[in-house]
Amino acid sequence: MTQTIGIASAAVALVLAGTVIWLVNKPPTVDCGAEAPVDQKVHEVRAARVVVQPWLGAHHVYGIFMVPNRYRHYEKYVVTMTIRGGDRHFDAGERSDRRHGDDALAEPEYYLLRGHVPTRVALWFLVAGLFGDLRRPCNWTLVFVEQSV
Repeated sequence: MTQTIGIASAAVALVLAGTVIWLVNKPPTVDCGAEAPVDQKVHEVRAARVVVQPWLGAHHVYGIFMVPNRYRHYEKYVVTMTIRGGDRHFDAGERSDRRHGDDALAEPEYYLLRGHVPTRVALWFLVAGLFGDLRRPCNWTLVFVEQSV
């Protein structure tokens, strides 16, 4: 009897492990294509690099954006980060005056900005079968909207 329970438990564990491996390696659901800007007052910047490792804990799911210096003054813009496939907006992240970080090197007249996504959101992408989309930098967008004065 206990041997049967042990075999059943091992089988369930193998199925769960196989499912997680399949979800993690599932390819993106959409291609990255050029999208036309919607509004003159809306400016978008795509991620230069993303790190998606939610199994390492908090702060291991983020995008690094190379942002033109003209957007340095946050008080002039409302800044949010979006990920295609998700229906949420995230905080813009932390601006860095460094010219490099995490294998990303800012070009002249640019600075780096790192935008984090909560681990629970990354796990939602995994369960929803959108993990491949989360790992593609072209799906991460930093949106600058000019504020009315």
